[in-house]
Amino acid sequence: MLDRCLVVDDHEMIRETIAIMATSLGFKESIMAIDGADAISKIFHERPSLIITDLQMEPIDGLEMLRLIRSGRYGLQHDIPIIILTANASESVIAQCIAFDVDAFLVKPVNRQALQERINQLSQQAKAKKTVEHYFDMYQQDPAKSTAFQMNGQVAFTDSDVSEFDALMKEQKPDVHVHEPVASTPQPTPAVEPVDNKKYFIKWQDRFSVGHTELDKSNMQLLDIINDTYDVIVNHEHDNHVFEDIAKRFQHYVNNHIVLEESLLSERAYPRLKMHKDMHGRLVKQAEFVMLKCQADPSFYRTDFFRLLRFWWVKHVVQEDTKYKSVFTELV
Repeated sequence: MLDRCLVVDDHEMIRETIAIMATSLGFKESIMAIDGADAISKIFHERPSLIITDLQMEPIDGLEMLRLIRSGRYGLQHDIPIIILTANASESVIAQCIAFDVDAFLVKPVNRQALQERINQLSQQAKAKKTVEHYFDMYQQDPAKSTAFQMNGQVAFTDSDVSEFDALMKEQKPDVHVHEPVASTPQPTPAVEPVDNKKYFIKWQDRFSVGHTELDKSNMQLLDIINDTYDVIVNHEHDNHVFEDIAKRFQHYVNNHIVLEESLLSERAYPRLKMHKDMHGRLVKQAEFVMLKCQADPSFYRTDFFRLLRFWWVKHVVQEDTKYKSVFTELV
């Protein structure tokens, strides 16, 4: 991974700064290109192990370069890890980058810590790529046909799913709750109650239980993530690192909860297990899509990310997970 890094940007200072950062983070060599056309030549001759590219360039921009590489044009290695730099990219352009399996996004101006986090992310878990033929077929189609709810040509959620979710959320009003200290008569040694000014979107209720203590604890973590996200949005915090930390907690929940849940349901021969696993697959695809959008533009944490969390809770935990409650309660 840390062999040769190619930095592509038509702005000399940005290009050189990122190249210096990459070298300081362990790359043996950083090479530079001034646009997509120059980059394609460098990729062919230099064979970089990572590409960091801007979007807006002439004559070949970052998106077109990504599409050409993934399509295997000019004999290029089609699965090279690619990080795209964004500033004011439109949602449709971001969606097209994701459709062609961009590995990560970085928001300008780039700092060393953010770059290191993305490199570490790719080193620990490289994103799987499709075949050259898959991307070539996509390249031949009109990219404008991509939608915000598609990933690699597979629909994560249909329009009816989204409409149903919107209807559910209109019925479910946020349960905003502020804990206030309880008034009491003076005591010889009064205990000072801490004030919790946190805003809660929804509180845990017994009806959310799936009948298994460990799974309930896991779902409570998801509820904490939803409430923490809501609290940040309501309090108008603008520190993107807060959202990034919450997103990492969500990713941890997804990875651990799904493995635990599928293992327990498999042990008990749950009859809807295949359907449940299929739903997990679609949820994970959508989560990957949304997380990449948030990397490209952190404003999506307040919209798409929060929407995904609520969808996951209402559509999956409340409506689907509670269906297997009897599998565990029968053993009690």
